[in-house]
Amino acid sequence: MKNNDHETIKDWINAIKYTNAENKAAYIIKAVKENWQVPEEYLKEKESAFEREGELKNKAIQEKEKEEENKRKQEENLKLDQIYNSLDPLQQEAIQTKAENRLDDFWKAQLNKEKAKGKLSKILKATLEEKRREVVKERINSAR
Repeated sequence: MKNNDHETIKDWINAIKYTNAENKAAYIIKAVKENWQVPEEYLKEKESAFEREGELKNKAIQEKEKEEENKRKQEENLKLDQIYNSLDPLQQEAIQTKAENRLDDFWKAQLNKEKAKGKLSKILKATLEEKRREVVKERINSAR
């Protein structure tokens, strides 16, 4: 056994459960010495496990990329909000008006209803903030 490939021995140790061998140790030794092919069921399971591992790695990579993108977006939003808050009230009002004008018809109608009540919903506030950030970002880009 010392003279044989360790990967082959390892494969047979894992593949032995796919055989009907009574004396598993003797079966492994003979299989390795005579260079038998491991059972097809083992190969399929090994390939399937490899694919699952690859899928898990890809999923982990995608989750990490998504987290990094969310972090980058949060940092960008924070910077855009800081820029907006540093502007004088007239500039802020102009940006707010542009942001409101960018809303689609549904959100404009919702804005008018909620302004009449004197309180904006969280989702409308978030939508307006996003539109406001778009306007600030465009102003920054156009100044370059």
